[in-house]
Amino acid sequence: MLEVLFVLVGIMSVYCFVIETYSVFLSIFGYKKLEKYYTEFDPEAKFLILVAAHNEEDVIESTLENLEKIDYPKELFDLYVVNDNSTDSTGELCDKRGAMHIDTIEKKFQREGVGKSAGLQYALRALGFEKLKDKYDMLLILDADNHVDSNILKEINSQWLYEGKPEAIQTYLDSKNAQSIISVGYAISYNIMNRFFQLSKKRLGLNNAIGGTGFAVRMDWLINTGGFCYKSLVEDLEMSIEIFKSGGRVSWNHFTRIYDEKPDTLKVSIKQRIRWCQGHWYVAFNNFGSLLKGFVKSKFDFRYIDQLIYLFGMGKAVQISILLIAVVFSLVLEIGLVLGYPWAALGSLGMFILKCIMPTNILRFILSFYSYIGLPVYANYIDVSTKINPIKIVCGVFVVGITYIYTQIIGLIKWRNQSTWVKTPHKHKKKNIA
Repeated sequence: MLEVLFVLVGIMSVYCFVIETYSVFLSIFGYKKLEKYYTEFDPEAKFLILVAAHNEEDVIESTLENLEKIDYPKELFDLYVVNDNSTDSTGELCDKRGAMHIDTIEKKFQREGVGKSAGLQYALRALGFEKLKDKYDMLLILDADNHVDSNILKEINSQWLYEGKPEAIQTYLDSKNAQSIISVGYAISYNIMNRFFQLSKKRLGLNNAIGGTGFAVRMDWLINTGGFCYKSLVEDLEMSIEIFKSGGRVSWNHFTRIYDEKPDTLKVSIKQRIRWCQGHWYVAFNNFGSLLKGFVKSKFDFRYIDQLIYLFGMGKAVQISILLIAVVFSLVLEIGLVLGYPWAALGSLGMFILKCIMPTNILRFILSFYSYIGLPVYANYIDVSTKINPIKIVCGVFVVGITYIYTQIIGLIKWRNQSTWVKTPHKHKKKNIA
C-alpha cells in the first residue's frame, strides 16, 4: 500500500515538473523587447460592444463615462448594456446617461446557457441573432466594472485586418485597484499571465486564451456556432477551446488595455476562484478526449498538447504542495532505509521513482523562486506604469497562490455542478492603480 501511494505521489511530482518546465520555457519568450508588429489601418471593422451587468449601480455610470471616450467613428460601433436580471437602479442609470440597455428581466426569450453567458445570449437574441452577422464584424465583451483605453477599437481593428481576421483577439487585462494584498496578488498574477503566457504564446504562434472580458470575437463565427450557449461557468475558456477545435485562432494584443476590478478581500476572492476552478475542471474533463484524438489525427500537432497542458496545468501552489509531499515522502523513506525499518524497503518501482524524483524536486524548488519572485517583479517593472513595492508583490502573489490550493480542490469536487453562478461584487468607480 505504501509503495502504491508513493508511486502515485512520484508520478504527480514528475507530472508537475513537466508542467513547471513548460511554463518556464514559455516565460523565456516574454522578455524580448516589445514592438508593435502590425500596421495601423483606417477604421473599417464594425463593432458591437456588450457590457455585462447584474446589479451594478455602484459602477455602471463610471464605466459608461469611460466608454464614451472611445476613439473610433461612432457610426462603426454600437454599445449596449446587458442588464441581466438586475433588481437595483442599473437600468435607470443607463437611461440617465443615454445608454442603450437590454433587460433580461423582461423574459422575451428563453434563457440559454449559464450565468453571464446566458445574459449575453439573451442580448444576441434580442438584437436579431442571425442578422448580426450582416451588421457587425466583431463583438467586444466587457464587464460592468471595466474601463478601457480609448484606442481599444482602433488597435483591435488594425490587428484584426493585419492578421487576416482571426476568430478572436484578447486584449491586455490590467487592474483598476491594486491596493490590498489580495488585489495586488490578483493584479500581478494577471501581469504574469499577460507577458509570460499570452505574449509568449503569441510569439511562438500558439493559440492564446480568452480571459473573460476585454476580448473581441468574430461575429459570424459566434453566430454560426450558436452564440453563448455554453454549459460551463467559464464561458471564456470554453470558447477558447471551441475556437481551437474548429481550426480557428485566438490572438493577443499587448497594446491596448482593459482595467478590471480585482477582489479586495479573501472571502470574495475565494468565491470567485472556486467558480473559475469549478468551470475550468468541467471544460478540462469534457475536452480531454477530443483534444487527445485531435492530437493523433493531426499527426501529433504540438498545439493540442499545449491546450491540454493549459487545461490540466493546475495552480503553481498546488504543484508546490505536491512537491513538498514528494520531498517529505522521499526524506522519510531515506531515513527509514538508513535506520533499517522494514516499511522503508520499497519494491523496485518505488525505489526507482525515489531516485528519479529527488533531482527534479530540487530543481523545482529553484523554479518556484523564479515563478514566485522573478516573474512577478519583472512583470510589474516592465508593464505597469505605477510600480508596486516588490515585498507587497511577493506577499500578494504568495497569498493568492497558496489559497488556490483550497479553491482548486473545492472546484475539483464540485466540477459537475455548473448551474450555480455567484456574482463578484464591484465598487471601484475609477481606475486607481497603486
